[in-house]
Amino acid sequence: MRFAPLVILCLAPLGVGADPCFDVLDYGAVVDPEIDSQSAFQAAIDAAGKAGGGTVYVPPGEYLISGVDLRSNVTLKVEAGATIYGSKDLDRYPSHRGTGIFGEPMDRKYLIALHEVENVTICGMGVIDGQGLHYWEDNPPLPQWIRAKDERPNALLEVTDSSNVVIRDITLTNSPHWTCHVLHSENVVIDGVKIINSLYAPNADGIDITGSRLVRVSNCEITTCDDAIVLKTWQGGLPCEDIVVMNCTLETLCAALKLGTESWQDFRRITFSNCTVRAASRLFAIYVRDGGTAEDVIVSNIVGTTKAPLVLNRPIQLMIARREPESPLGTIRNIFMEGIICKTDGRILMTADEGGVMENIVMDRIHLEYPFIEDPEPISRVIKSQQFPQEHKDAIRARAAVVATNISDLQVRHLSVTWPGDEVSEGWRIPVRIINGDFDLKYRHNYDTARQAELGVLWGRGLQGGRFMTAGLESSNPVVPAFQLADSSLELVP
Repeated sequence: MRFAPLVILCLAPLGVGADPCFDVLDYGAVVDPEIDSQSAFQAAIDAAGKAGGGTVYVPPGEYLISGVDLRSNVTLKVEAGATIYGSKDLDRYPSHRGTGIFGEPMDRKYLIALHEVENVTICGMGVIDGQGLHYWEDNPPLPQWIRAKDERPNALLEVTDSSNVVIRDITLTNSPHWTCHVLHSENVVIDGVKIINSLYAPNADGIDITGSRLVRVSNCEITTCDDAIVLKTWQGGLPCEDIVVMNCTLETLCAALKLGTESWQDFRRITFSNCTVRAASRLFAIYVRDGGTAEDVIVSNIVGTTKAPLVLNRPIQLMIARREPESPLGTIRNIFMEGIICKTDGRILMTADEGGVMENIVMDRIHLEYPFIEDPEPISRVIKSQQFPQEHKDAIRARAAVVATNISDLQVRHLSVTWPGDEVSEGWRIPVRIINGDFDLKYRHNYDTARQAELGVLWGRGLQGGRFMTAGLESSNPVVPAFQLADSSLELVP
C-alpha cells in the first residue's frame, strides 16, 4: 500500500522516465527521534548512487541520524511532515579530511555532507534540525552571546568540492555551527530555503559561500545569530566569483549581507538585490583583512533596519584593515550601492588603513531614518572588536551619518536623512545592548531623549577626488557642521 504513491512522488518530468525511489524505511530507518537511523539513510543513499541515481525518499515522521554523505546523481527528498534530527553524539559523525580557514589540515564533520559529488539535489518541505542547543555551554539570560562547546559539527549542511547542486524548499534549523556552507564548489542553486536559528546561537551563520563560483541564492528566509548570507575566501583557497543573491528576507544580530572577514583570495562579480532585512547590526558589509580584492559588486534595492540589541550598529560598512600586523592590505573597488532604505541608530562607516586601496565607491538613492541617535564617542573608548577599524579611533567615534577615510573617487548622490524627533519610539528603546564578540560588557542607554548626540552629514579624512551631492542635507542640529573634511579633495556639489 505504501509503494504506489511513492512512485507518483518520484516521477521524473514527463517523457524522461521514472526516477527510481529509495525509501529510507525500506532500508531500516526507524520513525523515532531517539534511535539513530544513520546506517539506514546511508544505505538508501549508497543504493541510489550505485544504481546511477535516484531519489532517496524520507516519508513524514521524526528520524535521528549522525551524519550522512550524499552521492552523485542522487536527490534527497525530505517530505513535508518529516523531520531529520542531528545526533547529540559527535563521535558517531563521519569525518572528512579537509582544510580550515587558515589552510590547516583538519577533520571536518557535518550532518549532511556533499563531498566531491555532482548533480545532487536536496529538496522537499521537510525539516533538518541540528539540535544545536546540545552543543552550547549555557543558556544565559538574553541579550547575551552564548558560548559554544569546544567540539561540535562544522556545519549542518556542507557542499565541498562539488558541482551542479540544488538545495530547494527545505527548512534548516537549530544549527550547532554554520548552517549551510558552500565550499570550493560551482554551479550551486539555493532557492526557497528557510533557516531558523536562535538570534544568539554561537557562530550559526545562515549561508556561507567560500571560494565558490556560479552560486545563486534566492527566495530564502533566514533568522540567525551570525551573518545571514556571507561570502568568504580562505587562505590557500579559491576566489568567490559570479555570485547572485536576491529576493531574501533576513534577520540577524550580525551582518545581513557580507563579504569577508576571511579574505585571502578575491571576490568579483557579486550582486545582492531585492532583499528585506527585518533587523541586523549591518545591512551590508565588506571586510578585507587578509590582502584580497573585493571588486565589481552591486548592492541594490535593500530595505531594512539596524534594530538589533548591539552598540554601534552600522547600516553599511566597508573596511580594509590587517588581520595581523604582518598581513597585507587589500583592495575594495567598483562597489555600487543604490536604492537602500534603512531605519537606524548608527552610521555608515567606510574606512581603509593607510596603504589599502578603496576606490570608485558609488552610493545612490540611500535613505537613512533615525528613530534614535546613539552617541558613538563613549563606546569607542572600549570597543575592541576587529569588526571596527582599530587604526581609526577617530572614525569610530566620529559624529556623522556618513564616516569615511582614505577613499579615492567616492560618489554620493541622492542621499537623504530623516533625523529623530523628541521621543524614542517604544520599539527602539532597547533596554540592554551588547558588544559584538564581548561576553561581559553591556550598555544601558538613556532613552529620555531621542538624541544621545547630534550628528553631521559627512565626516571625512583622506577623501581624494569624487563628488558628494549636498542638496537638502543638514546636520541634526544647526550648531553642528554638516560637513567636516580634512586632507580631502572631495567635491561638495550643491
